[in-house]
Amino acid sequence: MTQPTIKVLLIEDDEVDREATRRALSSSYSVDTAAMGHVGLQAALNKPFDVVLLDYRLPDVTGIDILPDLLAQNLPVILLTVEENPDIIINAMKLGAHDYIVKRQMTPTALDHAITNAIEKVALKQNIEEKQRQVAKQAATLEQQNRQIRDLALALTLAQQQERRRIAQTLHDNLQQILHGLHVRVLLLNTDLQPEQQAAGQAHIEEIENLIDQALEVVRTLSVELSPPLLKGDGLDVAFAWLADQMKQRHSLDVNLEGEDNCNINNDDLRILIFQMVRELLFNVVKHAGVDQAHLKYFTEDGQIKIQVIDDGSGFDPETLNNHKKKGALGLYSIQERLNLFGGNLEVQSNPGQGTIATISISQQPIQL
Repeated sequence: MTQPTIKVLLIEDDEVDREATRRALSSSYSVDTAAMGHVGLQAALNKPFDVVLLDYRLPDVTGIDILPDLLAQNLPVILLTVEENPDIIINAMKLGAHDYIVKRQMTPTALDHAITNAIEKVALKQNIEEKQRQVAKQAATLEQQNRQIRDLALALTLAQQQERRRIAQTLHDNLQQILHGLHVRVLLLNTDLQPEQQAAGQAHIEEIENLIDQALEVVRTLSVELSPPLLKGDGLDVAFAWLADQMKQRHSLDVNLEGEDNCNINNDDLRILIFQMVRELLFNVVKHAGVDQAHLKYFTEDGQIKIQVIDDGSGFDPETLNNHKKKGALGLYSIQERLNLFGGNLEVQSNPGQGTIATISISQQPIQL
């Protein structure tokens, strides 16, 4: 199979040098010539060439003047000079010339080698640029897909929050009222019974009332845990004071509060989500720290709202966060993932036997919900 002809554009004004260059090229090359710089440049723009041999001294311009325009066509360019002038050569190579040849040192082998290397350099550069474009395109596609996933996850998180509030409202407005009505009916039933019937059924009625009271307590607790009633429009100080009271009543955990005035998250949905994350961190203290006290701090720093849950308990190795299947790490991993959706962060400082500091950080102007 014959090798394809290599198309050469020779921009050279000296007739003797043009002929010498022609003779140095083998039959595998086809040569077009131009005696003027601008004529040669126009030829390069209008016709495909594999390589350009560019004389430095031309009647209308220097080779350096048109070198950038030739390179812009992704053409390999080899500079031809009368003498080995370092200043000219260095300037040409800095501008992007692929090689240079001193005319009096030109041989067929040297010229063929320079052309082959120049073409390979350009081909390699184009190949790299094409791969970079493909990588950039893939990265842009991946970024778009990640953004879509993030938006879906964010929408799902907010939908879950709204569903929790809806269920809590249903429990409060419907099931709790039904249980209250059942309680009243039992009292009326007991009133309607004859004295001897009341005496016979007293134990059963008391047990029914006891079960209703238990059911009411379960409904109240579940409703509050799903959506704490005082959070809408309230500040972090009110929310955390209520949470500290709940942790004391239900889990015997003393929570010491230290808050900054006017430290608040204005969006109700995000504030509730942050509140739930803080509650989870306090639950972790109850379940894993082995202490009955915790410290809850909230303040602003560098344009961010920071909330810290601190304990002097058993501590752990934070590396467990990298494997959320390990005991105790799933809750922290979940908090981190949810915070990421809003541009927030969870930082955990801990060592075995040295307690834990869990810090939630979120911008005062978080990602719009």
